Amino acid sequence: MSSTHTRPATGHDVIRVGTRGSALATTQTGHVARRLEELTGRTIETVRIRTDGDVLTGSLAQMGGTGVFVTALREALLDGRCDVAVHSLKDLPTTPAPGLTVVTPEREDPRDALCARDGLTIATLPRGAHVGTGSPRRAAQLRSVRPDLDVVDIRGNVDTRLRRVHGEDADLDAVVLAYAGLSRLGRLDAVTEVIDTTVMAPAAGQGALAVEVRTSELDDPVVAAALDALDHEPTRLAVLAERALLARLEAGCAAPVGAHALVDGGEVTLTAVVARVDGVEQLTHSARALLPATGGDLRAARDDVALRLGERVADALLADGAGRLAPLGPPADAARTAESSLPGAGGPGRGSVTDAPDPAVEAAREQLRDGGYRGEPA
Repeated sequence: MSSTHTRPATGHDVIRVGTRGSALATTQTGHVARRLEELTGRTIETVRIRTDGDVLTGSLAQMGGTGVFVTALREALLDGRCDVAVHSLKDLPTTPAPGLTVVTPEREDPRDALCARDGLTIATLPRGAHVGTGSPRRAAQLRSVRPDLDVVDIRGNVDTRLRRVHGEDADLDAVVLAYAGLSRLGRLDAVTEVIDTTVMAPAAGQGALAVEVRTSELDDPVVAAALDALDHEPTRLAVLAERALLARLEAGCAAPVGAHALVDGGEVTLTAVVARVDGVEQLTHSARALLPATGGDLRAARDDVALRLGERVADALLADGAGRLAPLGPPADAARTAESSLPGAGGPGRGSVTDAPDPAVEAAREQLRDGGYRGEPA
C-alpha cells in the first residue's frame, strides 16, 4: 500500500484528499475536493493511494469483497498520509471503522444502465445475447427477466468494459454499469437504457459517495462545518436504511441483493430484493416508516428510524427464506448458503413477489419475460 504523492506536514493550511487512481475515482474525488476548497478556503491536495482492488485480478468475491478498494485508503487516513478519503459508498463495508467518521453528499441517480450495441434495450436484445457484468446482483436480476441471455462475468474500468461492446475487438452485445459512474465520467452517450428499479434493484448505496475523515479532525471547526455542509440528509437516511438491511442480512458482494430507499414527504420507503444466483427465484419486500419532525436530538431520531426500517425489511426477507436463495450470513456459513441456492435445492420461495405480488414489479417483469420480450434469435 503506497501513496503516489506525499508532502511534509504544514499544519491546517492544506487538506490532503486521498483517492484511488482510476478515472472514475479521481473524477469523484475532484468534485469533493472542489467543494471542500469552497467550504474551507484552504488549499486542497490530492493523494493517490493504490489499493489491492487496483492490482489484483479476478472477481470481487475472490479478492475478498468490495473492501479491497477501501482498506488502503483507510490506512492512509489513519497513518496521516491524507486527511480526507473519498469512496464510492457501495464499496464501504457496513461495519463502521473505529476512529473514522463518514458523511454522504447528495446522491446521483442510483439506477443501473444498459450500454448495448445498436441502441438495444433489455427487451430488444436478441435471444442468447452476451451481456457483461461483474455483479452477481445484476446477473441474477438480468436472468430473472431474460433467462435466455448469456451473462458473462467481467472486470475492468468503465472504458475497458465499454470497449467490449463498441471496440474493434468487441465480444459482447451489452454491459450493465452504474448510471452514476457514467454520468460523472461524461459517458451517458453510451447508455441505451436506464433500467427501472422494479426490474433491477440497485446495490445498497449505489450512486452515493462517502467522504471519510479521522474523527479527531472534527475538533477543527472549519473542517466540522464543511463536513456538515457536505452531508445531505435525504441521501444519508436512504443509504442508512439500505446499508442496515445489508448488515442485518450479513450480505457480502457475492450475494445477489438489491436495495433502494427513497425519502419523500416525511417518510422513508425501502424496497429490497434477494435473488437466487441463477435468477429463477427472488424475494421482494417493501416497507415505509414516518420520520419524526420534532424532538430533542432530531438527527439521531431520524437516523434511528432509517436504520430500524432496514433491519425490519431484512428480517422480513430472512423470515421468508432469503438465506436459502443467496449466500447470506457470516463467512463460515457461506458454503452452506451458497449450496442451498443452487438449482433444485430447497422448496419453493416465499415473499412479497409470491405471496402478495407488487403489481408494478410483476408487470415490469412479465413484460420482459421469455415470450413477452421482442428479441429475435441471435
